[in-house]
Amino acid sequence: MKLAIIVLFYFVLQVSHAQVGIGTTDPQEDLHIIGDLIVEGYSLIDNSTSLVGADDLGNLTILNLDNNLTLENNKLELSRSIYYGIGDIDLSGIITVGGNLAHNVNLQLGTGEINEGKIVLNVTGLPSNIKITGIEDGVDGQHIFFYNSVTNNIVFLDESDPKSLGSLPQNRIKVLASSETLAGRGSVELIYDGNSQRWILISIHD
Repeated sequence: MKLAIIVLFYFVLQVSHAQVGIGTTDPQEDLHIIGDLIVEGYSLIDNSTSLVGADDLGNLTILNLDNNLTLENNKLELSRSIYYGIGDIDLSGIITVGGNLAHNVNLQLGTGEINEGKIVLNVTGLPSNIKITGIEDGVDGQHIFFYNSVTNNIVFLDESDPKSLGSLPQNRIKVLASSETLAGRGSVELIYDGNSQRWILISIHD
């Protein structure tokens, strides 16, 4: 009798730690399925808390949601967040040409650069009365606030101004008039239009 109990206990212990394979005789996880999988549920879940995705090998994993996505009432939605990432850029070493022109200004917005994904850019170091004709690395729908935290004036030239020819076409700016001046501290709001491949200056606050 004692031997039977020991054998039964050993068998239950082995089963409780066994790996189950469906479509395979060599399961690599607690449940390893090779083939198509259909999951049907008969009860509604009121509030899902996470998403599950599959990689190229079919491994299932929980997906992490960033600040731009929310999962609420079993619906995945784009967040209407007012969170603005803030970046800093020192342009004291910027190169200007005749008439204090600054072409193709690099705000470090590109992939892997320090201000990638930032919306508010605290810009320092620009000389007074500099004239900006273009900004690098714009992508469709990109929204930035160019914040001048010092008292120097900054002029943004429209693409129609011949002086803007010093910037690459895709870096040029469509301004509300022939030019806009940020008088001392303040900000300029710009959006990049991928269709026209231009920055559009939509507001100025000084």
